[in-house]
Amino acid sequence: MNNVTENTKVIYVGIDVHKDTNSFCAYDSREDKLFAEHKSSSKFENTLHYLKNLQKSVGQDAVFLIGYEAGPTGYGLCRKLQKEDFACVIIAPSTIAKAPGQKVKTDRMDARLLAKTLAFKTYSPVCLPSEKLEAIKEYTRVRTAKITMLKKAKQNLLSFLLRMGLPYPQSGHYWTQAHMAWLRTMNFADKWLQESFEEYHAEVITLMDKVQRIEAKILELCKDDEVREKIDALVCISGISYVSAISIVAEIGDFSRFSKAKSFVSFIGLCPGEDSSGNRVRHTAITKAGNSRVRSLLVECAGSLRMHSVVTAKSVRVKERQKNASAAIVSYADKCTLRLRKRMLYLSQKGLPYNLVTTAGARELACFVWGMMNFVDNRKTALNKIDEGELSDIQKTVEEFIAQ
Repeated sequence: MNNVTENTKVIYVGIDVHKDTNSFCAYDSREDKLFAEHKSSSKFENTLHYLKNLQKSVGQDAVFLIGYEAGPTGYGLCRKLQKEDFACVIIAPSTIAKAPGQKVKTDRMDARLLAKTLAFKTYSPVCLPSEKLEAIKEYTRVRTAKITMLKKAKQNLLSFLLRMGLPYPQSGHYWTQAHMAWLRTMNFADKWLQESFEEYHAEVITLMDKVQRIEAKILELCKDDEVREKIDALVCISGISYVSAISIVAEIGDFSRFSKAKSFVSFIGLCPGEDSSGNRVRHTAITKAGNSRVRSLLVECAGSLRMHSVVTAKSVRVKERQKNASAAIVSYADKCTLRLRKRMLYLSQKGLPYNLVTTAGARELACFVWGMMNFVDNRKTALNKIDEGELSDIQKTVEEFIAQ
């Protein structure tokens, strides 16, 4: 679309994508005409055949912009169309304007809506990651799925023991070495109760082993050239482990698409909502919009960061991670840690609930993560300025937003 001029004929093609079928609709904005509506199976050969025929009918000099709504079908169709020299975008569902109170919804109507959305430019495109970055993201999500299964398996085992009148007798946390040793001493006189316990217990042990194996492979992925530099910078911040860092990098991909830290915080849903009217101003809980996985990871990282009672404390692991990092990155990471610990300690002393304090810390941590990633992306400019004692525009933006 870079060579488009005022005289170029642009045809907008909306595709309502499903697992089994695709519905197409072309739109000519000059003539305000919807045409070439078609429905076929979701095989790429059918999609390409439709576009080639459409290209012949409207003329080879016409330029096509194709778009479909982001969904469970992923990025495959977009990549294939781009390889065939068709301009294609994936539309964020939340940016598609829909008529209020609409009672009729069909694939044909959705394809028409997508075509007009492309023409009127009333959408936000989804960032298309590289194939390698997508593969890394999918593997980190395997760990998340196993963690969810492990939590359920642990809950099932503890519930079973509670029903049998055998709660953990010692004080302290579950799933410590002492607790695991206590579980191994369990023995039931009834055969079927013993079988039940062994099944629950075996499931927990199996999933714990799987999580450890997956995490070991994720540490290997952290050395990949596409993500290594960003991960090495993120883990310099206390509370962010290698697993969290690679998950955040893989989920977001290109951080430079967010012009401000505020935009990034809004994207992951960590900014407070608002329900104001007239002279009444009322702020609500965080919006929880956008990428829920990154939001959860940052909340967990903020919770880990606040565990130290000494705000200036730095663990041996963090010192080891910072050993080979540049002075600018270490300085920025230490500034982040000090700022967040002081802030969360202050909020805790005011008597605010634990989850509210941690979420507030996660919001500011997200600002620093955005700043750090932009520092890495602009290493030759931003980091050199900081080394010379000059604050970059990126750092100023972060500090202005945090100061609000």
